Amino acid sequence: MDDFNDLVYFTSVVEHHGFSAAARATGIEKTRLSRRVAALESRLGVRLLHRSTRRIALTEAGERFHAHCRAAVEGARNAYESVADLRREPSGTVRLTAPQVMAESYLAPVLANYLAEHPKVKLVVESTDRVVDLFDGRFDLALRPSDPVDETLGLVARPLADARRILVASPTYLEQRGRPTRPEALSTHDILCRSEESIDGRTRWQLNGPDDERLTLQCAPRVETNDMRLLHEVVCRGLGVALLPEPVVAPAVRAGTLTQILAQWSGSMHRIYLLYHSPRGMLPSVRSLIDYLVKHLPERLETMRPGDG
Repeated sequence: MDDFNDLVYFTSVVEHHGFSAAARATGIEKTRLSRRVAALESRLGVRLLHRSTRRIALTEAGERFHAHCRAAVEGARNAYESVADLRREPSGTVRLTAPQVMAESYLAPVLANYLAEHPKVKLVVESTDRVVDLFDGRFDLALRPSDPVDETLGLVARPLADARRILVASPTYLEQRGRPTRPEALSTHDILCRSEESIDGRTRWQLNGPDDERLTLQCAPRVETNDMRLLHEVVCRGLGVALLPEPVVAPAVRAGTLTQILAQWSGSMHRIYLLYHSPRGMLPSVRSLIDYLVKHLPERLETMRPGDG
């Protein structure tokens, strides 16, 4: 397509009823405007304007061409304004992906509060345990429950908060099997673990205790899964002992569905990361959600500690 600026120049000359007035309004030299309109006429092969020393008038071709140019220029202005509006205040759509258990356990209320404070922002949240590629263009942000080393090329990986992994079982299970008083006793219990905690079919839990005591528990799990929600469900149903992030099990512990055992012992920290693209050119809506999560998600996690058990 030929230079769009020529359409803008031509439209300005018509709307200001002459080259001199258009030059004063746009700050572009009168001679430049005249040359550009003449070049436009040359490319089109028709005369658009009748010129005299005092006035201009549109030809029939000029009237037809001006109607389309005016719509095109107005559309371009509207396009720029729509983006400018996004730059002025948080508005528009922000797309976020997060693991299901994270979204259900502690992300949902934080997002609800954010929306209440930012009425012009719309959120699209995909709750999935699938690792979503931010470079496919569908999402602005991603929450990850572990170190996203393999994904960070070209992305910002910002640690948001740390959460302990604690040992839990249902009251029914503990009534039937007894409550362990030392971590070594877990070897006689039914262990429920995440797939990443299992090597060659055996669970490996690195447990940290009082006075910097450390212990590695190895045993054959009764249930091994990569689905955190399934693991939460089976431990609540009394099928064994699990080592789960504190915020995930806190509601069930407070409700009495689960009981924390060996409270002085815990697994390695469960670090939560926020992934996003380079801040350069970032829209205020995306920036505002990042800032909100950085401030309020750790606060939310702090309120979800179940206490000693």
